[in-house]
Amino acid sequence: MINFRYHLVSLTAVFLALTVGLILGTAALNGPAMEALETTSQTLRDSNEQLRAQVTVLEEQLGEEQEFAAEIAPAYLAGKLTGKNILVVVLPAADTAAVDSAVEMLGYAGATVSGRISVLDDFFDPVNADQLVDLVDTTTPATVTTPVTYDGVQAMSYVLAAVTTGKVAGAPVEIAPGDITTVTTALDGLTMLSVETTPTGTADGVLILAGDGSTDSTAEQRNAGMVTLTNEFAADSPTLYGAMNSAGDGNPVNTIRSDDTGKVATVDNAAFTQGQIAAIAALADFVNSGTVDHLGIGEGASGLLPDAA
Repeated sequence: MINFRYHLVSLTAVFLALTVGLILGTAALNGPAMEALETTSQTLRDSNEQLRAQVTVLEEQLGEEQEFAAEIAPAYLAGKLTGKNILVVVLPAADTAAVDSAVEMLGYAGATVSGRISVLDDFFDPVNADQLVDLVDTTTPATVTTPVTYDGVQAMSYVLAAVTTGKVAGAPVEIAPGDITTVTTALDGLTMLSVETTPTGTADGVLILAGDGSTDSTAEQRNAGMVTLTNEFAADSPTLYGAMNSAGDGNPVNTIRSDDTGKVATVDNAAFTQGQIAAIAALADFVNSGTVDHLGIGEGASGLLPDAA
């Protein structure tokens, strides 16, 4: 007769068999399995150490190349922008050290920095579009006629470009120091702009230095705004857009290159010394001969330096 004791004995026998099987199986496989696992682990450790060593070597090589580029920059750039006034415009996420280095290289080229301004995130925030439109009405100089548009970034960029370059559509326009102050102070008060070096209102060329572009929920509008601002400056004076890199589909440097209007030169590796040299050389090419270069290592770049260099 089957009873509780029978079930208990049966279950005990099953578990005992499983335990014995596990013990025997582990004993049989422990040696080969552990040896295989240890071999695999050691291979991974060796591979990881090799990759680390390769990274270290590449970093050292990059550092040496940067040092070499920095040493040849003064001689290579000498005289390329002598007597030229260059406005420096910094966009969000641009590396400050890279910007400072590029400004230093403008000095090697003989240029005078006629102003350095930083256009901040809030300038490109879609929620501030109407505020920019209102600002245009109160800050535009009497000598400047703004285009009819409801695009706040475009309208304000038009005015900002006019007062800082002293030109509208490439033609000189009378700009008083007070006009520049009115525009920059108003934007600064709204945390949309900061002034590192007060613009003189004269620019033979414009160097725009930018980060990777925006990646937040309003990235499309913000990145489009950076392209719009660049185009407004380019309408007034030879302009180069120098991106820290070309990563990301929405990166403005890629949009500018794909549009290829022939009015904006580009460099896509301005985070590095080589890219900063290329940016100044390309801007000089544009200012002096009207040649629009697209330089760097990303898609759409024709080379590392201008062909004429």
